[in-house]
Amino acid sequence: MAVLERKIVHDMTTLCSHISYPHFVLPLHKHVEFEIMLFTKGSGKQFVGEGVSDFRAGDVALIGSNVPHLHLCDTKLASSASDHEERHEPCAGEAVQFRPELFPGYMQDIPDYRPIYDLLQRSQYGVRFYDEGVYEDMLEMLNELDSTTHTARIICLLRMLERLYHCHHTELLSDTAYNSANLLSDVKEPVNKIYAYLYNHFKENVSLQDIAEYVKQNPSALCRYFKQRTDKSIFQCLAEIRIEHACKLLAHSGMTVSQVAYESGYNSLTHFIAQFERYTKRKPSEYRMQIKLPMTRDEKI
Repeated sequence: MAVLERKIVHDMTTLCSHISYPHFVLPLHKHVEFEIMLFTKGSGKQFVGEGVSDFRAGDVALIGSNVPHLHLCDTKLASSASDHEERHEPCAGEAVQFRPELFPGYMQDIPDYRPIYDLLQRSQYGVRFYDEGVYEDMLEMLNELDSTTHTARIICLLRMLERLYHCHHTELLSDTAYNSANLLSDVKEPVNKIYAYLYNHFKENVSLQDIAEYVKQNPSALCRYFKQRTDKSIFQCLAEIRIEHACKLLAHSGMTVSQVAYESGYNSLTHFIAQFERYTKRKPSEYRMQIKLPMTRDEKI
């Protein structure tokens, strides 16, 4: 599935913009800007990099530069009209989007910037913040941001980032950084290298030998190491990546189930359907029906 390369148009006086989203309508997309997202209404699914998690009003997230993301509202996922009307309200959010150029080129070597540097590095995985009061604090500082210009605006942004850095209850939204240009400093660590390889090759016929050669380790030892670090097998992670990609195709394309299977790395439709049911507890056709996309003839499989 193609990722929309979105161009954020800032005002001439700043590289840090506040954008309101009364509805979430964008497809899977990415942009150079980092993004602080405040979810102000509704609930749904947040896709960041390779991860999927629930969101609700009052949540706060930080998404890294060039990390693909998508927000799906529960009103779109509702299984019936009555469910749509009675249980879910439309989603809305407030975003602060800011360019990497706002920060010094060697942040990691400047002690004063080290906390911000660490936070922005973590954001390449996507981060959710759950500390009590953080949502209210971020809204207050967002109002301050709107009333400032130039240096005062940058100071306000740094205060927002510092508040997020000091949060104790956080969650990474993706198992690995998505874009090879933005991998963390421990990208050479075998687990991250494996994830990077799987994401870049999941549409192909992936073999353990290929992965081992890429990581430059013994295949058997690599399997044991990966299992110890992630509590999953390498090929279980590969299946999760493929099924997540298939879910996005079913949700946002008119492809048939057979085409989705092929585009997700499966040469066998039967195997694809079996794995899809294993990970989602639904058939591909049932998944598409739930999100109310029109079905094609072969999707009754």
